[in-house]
Amino acid sequence: MSAAIAFLGAGIMGSGMVECLLAKGHQVTVWERTPGKHEALRAAGATLSRDLRETAASSDVVIGCLLNTAVTRECYLGEHGVVHSARAGQTFIEHGTFDPALAVDIANAAHARGCDFLDAPVTGGPERARSGELVIMVGGDSSALERVRPVLAAYAKQATRTGDTGSGLRLKLINQLLVSIHVVAAAEASALVVREGIDPQVAHSVLMGGWAASAMLDREMPKACTSDFADTGATVGKLVEVQPMISALLQRAGVESKLFGPARAAFDRAVADGAADLDLAAVVTGYLQSPSVD
Repeated sequence: MSAAIAFLGAGIMGSGMVECLLAKGHQVTVWERTPGKHEALRAAGATLSRDLRETAASSDVVIGCLLNTAVTRECYLGEHGVVHSARAGQTFIEHGTFDPALAVDIANAAHARGCDFLDAPVTGGPERARSGELVIMVGGDSSALERVRPVLAAYAKQATRTGDTGSGLRLKLINQLLVSIHVVAAAEASALVVREGIDPQVAHSVLMGGWAASAMLDREMPKACTSDFADTGATVGKLVEVQPMISALLQRAGVESKLFGPARAAFDRAVADGAADLDLAAVVTGYLQSPSVD
């Protein structure tokens, strides 16, 4: 069943979702904050709009994949925010990663106008956004999730309700805690492979065949060992932006992480070395530049 959808924030992740929605026959209107940025989506069948409220008002399902907490607050609750002009019965779905407390504020404002809001962060990266294989963790009303599940199925292989509003975002921060640590673990292993002169392809095949295997090792080792750091959309800087929220979650929960601090320091070093806009694999450069690995 096709649906009329408004999409806010069609960046590297969001554009892949829009392409999948269009391929499944949905009518998608994309809010174009920057003129000319989404011509490829127009060519694929999307309608482009410069008016944020008008974009949202034209559809029953409004999907966002916005940059951060500040942008999310502005687009939903700001002076021209979409919630202020929401129609009863609309469902808002936000896939970006932002402060879980803001999700509660947006949900309360949406409910006051007879609408539903789902915080629905995703994992899988730009590659799986394009292939329609994302995993979504959803906080909010279960009946609202069931209503939009056919829409989410266009770009996700799994959409799981995690609990009440904000729970999806809290689980996403736990996901990003693991990703941060796993990226650094993969960087350290890759640096050792390079320093010891082991064939990277052999190392990758063997390590991925046993208990050392991980999604980030699989993704990062081939890039790290060949210095292939081209921006894929999953950059060092984007993960660094989320890490303060991970620290806040750990502190609020009273969990003392023994691994996240050193992992975060490795990311900070990569940023200081100019790798903020490079792929996550660029974290390895901090180890290869050192006379030895601590």
